[in-house]
Amino acid sequence: MEVYIILRGLVCLTKNNEFDKIYNCHVNKEVFLMFYDTKQALKACEEDPSLIFNLIKDGYFEVVDELITKNKIDINTCDVAGNDVMVRLLKARQYELVIKFMRKRSWDVNHQNLDGNTFGHILAKDNSVAALKIVEVLTKNKKYMLNIKNNKGETVLDRAINSKYIYTALKIVEDKRFNNISVLSFKKLYNACIKNTYYGKYSRLNNLEIIIDSLEKKELVPSMKKLLNEINENIDVIKNEIMKNKSLFLDKVIDSSLMEVEI
Repeated sequence: MEVYIILRGLVCLTKNNEFDKIYNCHVNKEVFLMFYDTKQALKACEEDPSLIFNLIKDGYFEVVDELITKNKIDINTCDVAGNDVMVRLLKARQYELVIKFMRKRSWDVNHQNLDGNTFGHILAKDNSVAALKIVEVLTKNKKYMLNIKNNKGETVLDRAINSKYIYTALKIVEDKRFNNISVLSFKKLYNACIKNTYYGKYSRLNNLEIIIDSLEKKELVPSMKKLLNEINENIDVIKNEIMKNKSLFLDKVIDSSLMEVEI
């Protein structure tokens, strides 16, 4: 197999070393193209692990597979944006490799990039069928911390809800480790799973029961716990309204709780 990769180096334009140094510093053209076969590419990446991201970008996934499988490069190696190899493979939609490498014990599943996003945050924006399988594998990882927030204050649940990926959102809510849900997040979840006219009334009832049953098992913040208690106290009224394709009472309860939090 023949592989082209980008190596870091200096651009030599003239015989004037001082001029070339200034050019490289200011224009920042610090790459040149070199030709490698697979064996040479593997050796080059061992010497400079960051080159693996060029291989991912250019689609040489067989070489990437060999590098990680044979532990020639650390799975936690990061690019300039703080994305590790797993996140870059996920973004490249290499789902089989992602699932394969998720079994590596050395992988830091809770690593955050410069934006504060974990692998889970990135996954929550993926709407592919393959991503659903990865969600299942991820939530089975005992080391995975679902409550981590990114630099925008978003949890994985927030990202999933904002993307309207209901399956991912419900999987997170069902996980007993997740308890970092605010009233605002709950309202968004409610709008997506219960108030959404895309679902029939029985599906909305089912979603409500899944959410309520899951939240009852968690240690919630006081405002969310108070809202949950109020919903449970009036659950029959709420269910009757849903069966009539209405949600006036639940709207009122949630909005009231949200106003108390904002005051």
